[in-house]
Parts: sequence; structure tokens; C-alpha cells
Amino acid sequence: MDKIFKSYAFNILLILIFTVTALYLTIRDFVDEILLSLQSIQLGWLMVVILMALFYHVLIGIILTQLTRMSNPHYKYRQGIVNAFIAAFFHGITPSASGGQFAQVYVFNKQKVALSDSASVLWLDFIIYQSTMVVTVFILMLFRFRHFFGRHSPFFIFVVVGFIINASIIFGLWSLARLPRFHHWVSTRGIEIGIKMRMIKNKEKAIAFMEKQIDRFQVEQAKIPTHKLLICKVVCLNIIRLMFYYFLPLVAMKSLGISLLDGYSWIDVMALSAFVAMINAFIPVPGASGGTEATFILMFTTVVGYINASATMIIWRLSNFYLIMTIGGIVFVLFKFIHRNK
Repeated sequence: MDKIFKSYAFNILLILIFTVTALYLTIRDFVDEILLSLQSIQLGWLMVVILMALFYHVLIGIILTQLTRMSNPHYKYRQGIVNAFIAAFFHGITPSASGGQFAQVYVFNKQKVALSDSASVLWLDFIIYQSTMVVTVFILMLFRFRHFFGRHSPFFIFVVVGFIINASIIFGLWSLARLPRFHHWVSTRGIEIGIKMRMIKNKEKAIAFMEKQIDRFQVEQAKIPTHKLLICKVVCLNIIRLMFYYFLPLVAMKSLGISLLDGYSWIDVMALSAFVAMINAFIPVPGASGGTEATFILMFTTVVGYINASATMIIWRLSNFYLIMTIGGIVFVLFKFIHRNK
């Protein structure tokens, strides 16, 4: 436990170091102007920003509750919301957001949800969210990618690669599960290529892992036609969830009295938010700290200018990450305390 605590403490320290470094490098020449912009913040709109950031995670909790009730009808919304905030905390303090699902399994276990059921919920949530997100980002890319690619072409290679990776995860699992020839090629020739490239060390272990994931994918995919109404509801909740996330910078701008430059609209803000999220997938630092701040400023300078983009980033990041991390950490401590007493 001491080792785990030290690891998390180190990761939190890393988040702070990378964030402070990124802020210093990006806003050091415009500190006075940015502080002046922040002083004009409207408290009413700031509360809207905070409520949107909170409601985003409440929606995740509602989604988890809906999916968990397939096997555990008495699972409560407050349990799902607790699970969502604890997952947000562990997503934030672990590299590449790798600790969130492990924390969710732990929370499900304490909430008397069987391991097989919690694994099923997390797999189904992954499939639905990943599919919804890929379709949403694809639509946004169709609308605005060409315009922004002309301004940030070298940087947007990462956006394209990020989208391809996210899309290929779902498409790859579907192809492996439904196309026998492709499945055979990956389990033989594909893994051999991975070994030669030193991406895979143990062939048998890699094949066993792949087969296990495909079996789980098939099991969860088979549930979708039998729960059409529930799946449609979860898809709609995920769309709303993504809209809240992509709209948050626009509301942060509103809180500072910032207007978009001529020729830009809300669809541009949504597209840029999606592009920032795509690029963040490549940043292995806990919370994608440092890279997130720099990427946001670089992207949004196009639509509001450098100083306004920097001020907006501070409001966006504080409400969407640091506030949620703080709440998630407090919820986790209280959750452990309550269940330890039980």
C-alpha cells in the first residue's frame, strides 16, 4: 500500500510539474494580459462551466448505472456516479489513463457487483462509447478538418493518427470476430510480424490474450440486439456527454466575455475540442499534463487569439481536470473509509 501511495503521489507531482512548465513556456510573455483577461470573469457563467464539467461525469455515472442494471437491477444511480468520479481520479493520475478501469472494478466489487458483471459493463461501455465517439469525431472532421488542416498541417498528422487508432480498435475487433480469414492472418502472420518488430515477445501469450478479448467482444456485442432500447438510450447519453465536453471551451470563453473571431462558429469550437482530445491520446504523462495545455492554446489561438486562448485554457483545465481530480480523490477517500468501517 505504501508503494502504491508513493506511486500516486509521484504521479500527482508529475502532473503539477508538467502543467507549471507548460504554463511557464506558453504564457510567460503575456502574463499581465492573461491575468487582466481572467479578472473579467463572470461568476454566473463560471458556475455554468463548473456545472457542465460536473454533469459530464454525472452522465458517465448514469450510463454505468443503466448498463449495470442489466445484471444487477438494484444498482443505484449514486453508486454509478461514485464509480465515475473515482474512475476520473485514477484516469488522471495514471499514465495514459491506464488506472481508471482497474479502479472501477475495485469499486464495483465493493458495491457487490460480481467481477464477471463489472467486466461486462466496462466492455459494453467501451464498445458503445468508442463507437459513438468515432462517429461524432468523423462528422466533425468532415465539417472542419480541411479548414484547420491548412493552418496546422504538421500538427494535424497526430489528429489523423489518433482518429485512425480509435476507429481501428472497434473496426479491428469487429473484423477479428466476424472475418475468419483476417482472424487467421492476425493470429499467425500478424503476430509473427509483431515479434520481428519486437512489439510482441511471447507468441502463445499474445494469441491467448487476443482470443480472450475477441471472445469478450463477441459476448458483449451479442447483448446489443437483445437490449436495443437500453443501448439506444446509452448511445444518446454518450452523444450528450460528448456535446458537453466539446462545448465546454465555448462556455469558458463566454465566462470571460471572449467572442470568436470573424468567420468562426460553435462548430469550430466543437471540432477543435475533439482534435485536442485526439492528440491527448498520444501523451503518456499522467493527465496528459503539459501537452494538453500547449495543444489547447495552439489550436484555439486560431479562433480567439493567443491571449484569449490562454485565458480560456486556464478556466477549461481547472474546471474540467483539476476540480474533477480533487472531487474524485475526496470521493475515493470517503468511499474507502465507509467500506472499511463496513
